[in-house]
Amino acid sequence: MSAPGPEQPEILEGRAAFAARALQLVRGARQELLLRSDALERGAYGSEEFADAVKTFLLGNERARLCVLVRQPQEAARNAPRLVELGRRLSSRVEFREPTPEQGELDPGEWLLADRRMLLERQSPEALQAQFWAEEPRRGKTRGEDYDQLWNEAQPAQEMRSLGI
Repeated sequence: MSAPGPEQPEILEGRAAFAARALQLVRGARQELLLRSDALERGAYGSEEFADAVKTFLLGNERARLCVLVRQPQEAARNAPRLVELGRRLSSRVEFREPTPEQGELDPGEWLLADRRMLLERQSPEALQAQFWAEEPRRGKTRGEDYDQLWNEAQPAQEMRSLGI
């Protein structure tokens, strides 16, 4: 990991570092978490600790919400069943969507954005290197706008609601 400077990200190496920063980001969120993922990698999003942190976030503020845009909903449900089950139980605060066929193939980038200021991203789910910004509202605003556009064109991920896990 390299030390960040002003507006410079912290460079993370390896899946464990990514998972640790994802957990830190969730614990630092106050109102909104936006997650864009290929299939909710088990090591980052499938743990009980991650699901508990999301639950604490969601129950800590009546306006808190989690939006998950996932490219492969069936695989995501297998990788992160605790998170999916939490979404079912707190359905007024958690929503899962998937890209529509009209959106075509999205780039494989993965982001987790908290309150449009704290950002964790990597180029693809397989990437071993990631970037983390602890406080970057300008970049967060841009990523949030990109996410909103994808989200508004996406469709509800039915598999996440009905799949028996």
